[in-house]
Amino acid sequence: MIAMSRINILTLLLLLFHTLSGYSQQQSALQDTVQLEEVIVTSTKLPVSLKETIRPVTVITRREIEQTPSANISHILQEHAGIRVNNSMGAPGENRSLFLQGAGGEYTLILIDGVAINDPSGVGGAIDLRILPTQNIERIEILRGNQSVLYGTDALAGVVNIITKKGAEKAFSASLNTEYGSYSTGKIAASVEGSTGSHLSYSAGFSRDFSDGISAATAPAGEVFEDDGFSLHSYFSNITIQPNEKITIRPFVNLSEFHGDYDADAFIDADNKAVVKMLNPGVEGRYKSEKLQATLVYQYTHTEREFESAWGVDEYEGRFQNADLFVNYTPRESLMLLAGTNLQKSAVPERKALELPQLSADFISPYASILYRNRSGLAAEAGIRINVHSDYGRNITYNISPGYQLTENFKLFASAGTGFKAPTLEQLFGQFGANPDLDPETSLNYQAGVDYRSSDNSFSIQAHYFHRNIDDLIAYGTQGYVNRDEENTQGIEMTFNWFATARLDLGGHYTWMRGETVLLDEAGNTLSRDKLIRKPDHNAGFRASLQLTERSAVVVNGEYHSKRKDLYFNPENNYASEEITLDPFFLIHLYGEYKMLDDRLTLYGTIRNLLDADFTEIYGYNTLGAHVKAGVRFQI
Repeated sequence: MIAMSRINILTLLLLLFHTLSGYSQQQSALQDTVQLEEVIVTSTKLPVSLKETIRPVTVITRREIEQTPSANISHILQEHAGIRVNNSMGAPGENRSLFLQGAGGEYTLILIDGVAINDPSGVGGAIDLRILPTQNIERIEILRGNQSVLYGTDALAGVVNIITKKGAEKAFSASLNTEYGSYSTGKIAASVEGSTGSHLSYSAGFSRDFSDGISAATAPAGEVFEDDGFSLHSYFSNITIQPNEKITIRPFVNLSEFHGDYDADAFIDADNKAVVKMLNPGVEGRYKSEKLQATLVYQYTHTEREFESAWGVDEYEGRFQNADLFVNYTPRESLMLLAGTNLQKSAVPERKALELPQLSADFISPYASILYRNRSGLAAEAGIRINVHSDYGRNITYNISPGYQLTENFKLFASAGTGFKAPTLEQLFGQFGANPDLDPETSLNYQAGVDYRSSDNSFSIQAHYFHRNIDDLIAYGTQGYVNRDEENTQGIEMTFNWFATARLDLGGHYTWMRGETVLLDEAGNTLSRDKLIRKPDHNAGFRASLQLTERSAVVVNGEYHSKRKDLYFNPENNYASEEITLDPFFLIHLYGEYKMLDDRLTLYGTIRNLLDADFTEIYGYNTLGAHVKAGVRFQI
């Protein structure tokens, strides 16, 4: 918890910023402040505007990332429709779980610049969100619904595409960001970027995030647990080489190292340590002419995880290689053709100390899609992907997405398709319960909705319904891993954004969702239908950004989560699962900034959990009370 005097100090600072700057003259006309043609790439693997997309897409800009109170990747994603990052307000060293449209993190694929990253050493294969820094992010694109045709395994619920910085127009620019706040939480980050004209640009930087944190586990009455903190060091660099107008080559490297404390279990303290490392180099090459674009990208993800507890030290290592070659051909304005081949190889090196052999599996996946739109407003995208896996064989996924522009302002859209998740190396060949005869988990997804945008683009609202069935869920049974259960999810998502004035931007979202896991016996008979864990039926949020003056701004964010089901494995009851209902909670977060020196220097402050709400995200684990942070961003 935090002394209210600290909140009062930060509030006074914000008011002081406002007083010093004075009110400026009215800014330019409202329509000049609206970005009409934000570019996205995830839906078609070619840049298109939001108006041209047929599927629900969210674009989070660099400006929004900077204005997110206590910004890390979990907090940034949490503020958008259909996304829940469980434990985002817990001890900073604890793991985070991403849910997109009710699906677990293993069913949402994380991309960096359009290419999947993965951790083959984990049971689910999902990358650890804690090792993804925000310093080098230019924007984030969230594409909802099955994306297995374009991106392959693990994209059943959607993809989160992290677009990194790619240099600047001038020869040299540099930025420095430092902040500090409650729980001895802080950040030091710096980056340089620039270009030498039209042929070469560069970007590089580092960041260090740290916190003493709070105790991860809730202490029983009368006991005091130690705090659990973390540190994250990250580095990035990329160079874009353009020898002529048609050819672009971009080598890059990302490196992260996370150190964190974690407790033994709910209500149980421990002096456990975790270290997670990621090395992510690669290269992208692109040839572009008037009607044709060919792209070849290779990316390597090397992860190492080490966990030290009373049980000893457990070490894991994963290697993931991903090469993607695809060609876009646009014979005329109304038609876009895409064809490509994706190669993926997952490996866990030999563990000699445990006498465990090297594990590996690979994919080769040719895919193709077609996008058609005509002047009457009709649009349709259809695609197919053939996946050939080294162990389980072949499976096929497809997708079709029609849309219709009813008027200049109204658009209808829909999609239907199949997705899949391949069994991981641990499930196929690991130490415990391995089953080399596993099949992939498969899904049937469909969604339909409506999109409205005003003529000046100052107001937009979107609503859509989604439904997803996952079959052949890989469960751990009495004989080890088997394809057995089902998961069914449906829901409605709504989002809106309104540039009310040249100074005031309002946004909000609401999600209603229902889902269940169907437990089956070996004969396929239903044993039980259980509500999804830690996933609320109702989730809502709002964002109000007010430009007080030319130099000062305030952003208020709010989030609401209805009651959820959780499970507690009680050690006093032989660890039998006990169903717990978690209370709903509502949080408000505040961000304020003041710019000086021709906008090169920004002073800012944040208060997260402004009302100091007492709430629970995971039963038996703590959450942060009201906490403040103040920082400086300087741009050369």
